[in-house]
Amino acid sequence: MKNLFLTTITIFICTACTNHKEKGAELFESGQYDKALYHFEEVLSLDPRNEMMLYNAARCYEELGMYDEAILRYEKSINQKKDLAIAYLGRGRSYFKNGDYKSATIDFGNVLYYDKKNEDALFYAGLSFMKDSVYEKAGKAFSALLELNPDHSKARFNRGVLYAIQANTLFALSDFNNLIRNKKYLSNSYFNRGMIYQHMENYAGAVHDYNKAIELGLKSESIFIKRAECYIIQKDIVKACEDYHELIKYDEMKAQEYISKYCVEL
Repeated sequence: MKNLFLTTITIFICTACTNHKEKGAELFESGQYDKALYHFEEVLSLDPRNEMMLYNAARCYEELGMYDEAILRYEKSINQKKDLAIAYLGRGRSYFKNGDYKSATIDFGNVLYYDKKNEDALFYAGLSFMKDSVYEKAGKAFSALLELNPDHSKARFNRGVLYAIQANTLFALSDFNNLIRNKKYLSNSYFNRGMIYQHMENYAGAVHDYNKAIELGLKSESIFIKRAECYIIQKDIVKACEDYHELIKYDEMKAQEYISKYCVEL
């Protein structure tokens, strides 16, 4: 009788866990992370050492922007299974989103220890090193990823930005030319290439690229200031002043300073 009771309880627990797992997975896929979390936590109340349910709960917390809670759940998942690469990846992402770039790079390194070709780990490692101003390691991470996957546009874009920061002009141009040729991240690629041309004193090229970026919907304080600077050097004060008047929408005080300096006689 006792054995029958235990068997019945076990079947009940297994059935309950399966139902909650399936419902949680369904809700997660539909973006209902708070509701999915409820079901994963229900499984954990019955099976608190289940590394995949700990991982699933952590993913929900991460998607909900609750990074400290996510890190805690990822850590518990790792404690149950030391070689669970996806948990290191998730914890690394959460550290990254929380601004702890050093801890993030350690976790992405852990992922790469188990999976040397993990594209997400290489990409986020590059971003983390970049945020932490460790530019050489950032470049190596992005380049390693692009060797694995030359079509990884985000890696190419960020490597282009990195080269530009380091004043590696020709390498930066190569990456942005590639992106523009393949129609990836067009507005931001044109804007960044425009800044490189401006740095190279190719003002006509810079204006062309700023125009393209604006046509594609990239309108910001920075782009109007940059284009106006080129117009000033080209002695096209009328167009520069048009940009400074456009700048009023973004920073009226700064715009008025430029207008007072360049546009009072127009």
